[in-house]
Amino acid sequence: MGSRTFSTLLLLLAVPFAGTAQRAARSGLGYMGGPQLCTWRSELVIYRPIPGVVAGFYAPIWVGNHFEIQPELLLSLGGTSRDVADGGRATLRSLHALMPVCLKYFPSRTFNLQAGVQGGYLLMAQAEGADASAELNVLDMGVTIGAGIGFPSGVDITLRYYEGLSNTLREDHALFPDNHTLQLTVGKRFTQFRHSRLSRH
Repeated sequence: MGSRTFSTLLLLLAVPFAGTAQRAARSGLGYMGGPQLCTWRSELVIYRPIPGVVAGFYAPIWVGNHFEIQPELLLSLGGTSRDVADGGRATLRSLHALMPVCLKYFPSRTFNLQAGVQGGYLLMAQAEGADASAELNVLDMGVTIGAGIGFPSGVDITLRYYEGLSNTLREDHALFPDNHTLQLTVGKRFTQFRHSRLSRH
């Protein structure tokens, strides 16, 4: 993980609690989904980004003035591609079950900054039509940073960047690639729980 990303993560996690807020905060349950741009990163190989998609459920939980904690359970279609010697491009597609947990800080009524950790479990992988699951590590771990807008109606829009901290390849002693994802999602809280006394400002 780069020093800039690490510093940003520490800054977001260290934001102090602010004063009393006035508007009704809403914990809840919702569904979310959207497009993402996925790739691997290695110092020795140039990997190319490919489009993907992510979808699943999230549960924003109000934990104090200006703050939410948001666990999620998602399915993510991602992968990567790279140029090969014959001038073509080899593509690998992977399907993961993701379990992110984010801390969200609301400096205003709707806008939020967020940072957290994410674990992933490999469900399947294919490269050029063949099963490639045996070549990849089953578990993937990393950190996320992002920003979003949470509307009183229960709609949430989030732009998030994920940086993997674990090697994606199982038998690897040279390349050590990790996952990188840029993700844009729209969510809707289909159930909301109001907290009448304390809320975000």
